Amino acid sequence: MNDQEHLVHKGASLSGQCATSASSFPVGADLDLGVLTRALPADVVDEVIDEAGCRERRRRLLPARTVVYFVLGLCLFNAADGFCPPGYRAVLRVLVSRWRGLRDARLVSSPALTQARTRLGVKPLQLLFDRVRGPAAGPPQPWSHAFGLRVVAWDATTIPVPDTADNAAAFGYPGISSKRQPKPGHGRGRTNGTNPNVRLMTVIECGTHALIDGVFDGVAHASEIALAPRLIPSLRPGMLLLADRNFPGYELWGQARGSGADLLWRAKSSHRFTPTRTLPDGSYLSLMPSRKERYRLAYHRRTGHTEPPREGHPVRVVEFTITTTTARGSRTEQYRLVTTLLDPAIAPAAALAALYRQRWEAETTYHNVKPRLLGADATLRSRTAQGIQQELYALLTIYQLLTTLRVDAAAQAHLDPDRISFIITLRAVRADITSHTPRSPHRRRRDVITEIINNPLGPRRQRTSPRQRIPRSGKYDFKRRDKPQPCLPATHRIDIQTPN
Repeated sequence: MNDQEHLVHKGASLSGQCATSASSFPVGADLDLGVLTRALPADVVDEVIDEAGCRERRRRLLPARTVVYFVLGLCLFNAADGFCPPGYRAVLRVLVSRWRGLRDARLVSSPALTQARTRLGVKPLQLLFDRVRGPAAGPPQPWSHAFGLRVVAWDATTIPVPDTADNAAAFGYPGISSKRQPKPGHGRGRTNGTNPNVRLMTVIECGTHALIDGVFDGVAHASEIALAPRLIPSLRPGMLLLADRNFPGYELWGQARGSGADLLWRAKSSHRFTPTRTLPDGSYLSLMPSRKERYRLAYHRRTGHTEPPREGHPVRVVEFTITTTTARGSRTEQYRLVTTLLDPAIAPAAALAALYRQRWEAETTYHNVKPRLLGADATLRSRTAQGIQQELYALLTIYQLLTTLRVDAAAQAHLDPDRISFIITLRAVRADITSHTPRSPHRRRRDVITEIINNPLGPRRQRTSPRQRIPRSGKYDFKRRDKPQPCLPATHRIDIQTPN
């Protein structure tokens, strides 16, 4: 593991602010997560450890409770350095609080911390995430509810992991399905040096960006359509689920609707919806047919007969265009939404069309998780599949605690949570931990919330930007896994050239 001795934060070295020396750590006591410790007190951590059955059986320098706080601290400070994730010992020094009067100082190496993580396993962090996840908004607010329903969205993203044999076998490479093996020289991932990837899918509360639930698997094993059914148990009546155009389908729609939640999903232009009744606001009622019914309708169309579907899920379809005008010209896009809200008096078509943009709050959530909390390169650090799973649950737990703190600060200032910066919240929590100033927990929390409130964001600007990716370039060829280049022994000779 990298043993980086300094973490750069606000121009100061974290290791310089730590109480312990570079060669000793107070071990065996609770580590300091600052104001976040209030949301995860020691008794809660002990409960999940006992429930997971991973309590240590003898006195250890790194008991299970300490390791849980340490793994959470790894994710909290993962992007604190400007060029790479901080090392294990550097994070441990930051989390140890000197003003608690700890006296037992022992040297703990990075391998010892790695072994402690292995002993702990995945289950305690998974149970911890189950305890903290859920909506953060309280009573209905204009920024959290619409038509009397809590607005939520689901979407997926990918996170690269270290390129090891264990991670490759557990998660796979992007562009390579687990059901087929690529031919030499074909396909992405195995030939061009791309890291194995984890596919993470979450349900988020649009008004607060809080995580209602999250699941993950390897990119080679599960698409977002395959992960979606695992999130349906977290949906509840009184929710309105937004989704992009990759999700609408007869089976998944029926499963999501069976949870009691209402749906507002975008549909592809290739989906056919035959109007059964046109409504006064311009929308129309239709049926979402099953696969068997779609085949029957397609057969009749080929024979020159057109008829409406006989069976399917009742839906309401809203078709509209959005015209974006800038100094460079105008651009018009066609949209089609399908929803379970069938009454136009309760949910007018114009209001549904305006509400759909809230789906992009899922993208904002992943922007907070990946480049801001995880780091600009957005790569996890563990070299084993168990370590990756443990790290992901810890990352989601830390994100949820920071989001809850944002919402609490917004409530005290009577602001929309969108006006509270996630990065300011993250920096304030890190600064509180690294200060190691003797203060009561109540005052520490008050100081952090004051810092967050004093740096609000301005109103969102009306602007547009095309979705683009910066191509990676370099003078060297891509690494090819189907044609490995071994490192061969070599000798080197230097010849000095004299001028003629």
